[in-house]
Amino acid sequence: MSVYRISRNLEASIIDFVKESLEASPYSWEDINIIKGFNKVYELELPTVAIRAENTIYTKVEIGSNNFTRTVQVFVDIFADSDGLRLDLKDAIIEILKNGLVYYEYTITKGGKVATSSSQANGRIRIIKIDDTPLNFAIEKSKLETHDKFRHLLTLSVNIGKVE
Repeated sequence: MSVYRISRNLEASIIDFVKESLEASPYSWEDINIIKGFNKVYELELPTVAIRAENTIYTKVEIGSNNFTRTVQVFVDIFADSDGLRLDLKDAIIEILKNGLVYYEYTITKGGKVATSSSQANGRIRIIKIDDTPLNFAIEKSKLETHDKFRHLLTLSVNIGKVE
């Protein structure tokens, strides 16, 4: 049995929430790949959304204390097959995330070759800031790989409001 730490819990909570929200009404997008990280994007069909927690800033809670709060930078890379879908997806994801979401703590249990996960709610992920950036490469779109023609990047600053 393994227990995810804060960074992995944050990432998994966001991935699960975006996936469930995009599949639910009013979006009903069931054909979108939502993945962790960036390494499998070019092997998957479009559209694909890759989510990864990267840079973390630790801020002291008070003078003389060794306690910190953390603010994590989460990248949401959107790979679409048209400019319209790119815009629709980024607007939907911003709408889904802007009010925050439940922070879950995940436990993974391995039984033979099969791993199962369970989660328990333990707080809230607060969205502090969202940077909305279309990725325009300095190359003509017709010369780009299919996955890179209609890309968008959302950069989130998030925290869970817990003192560590």
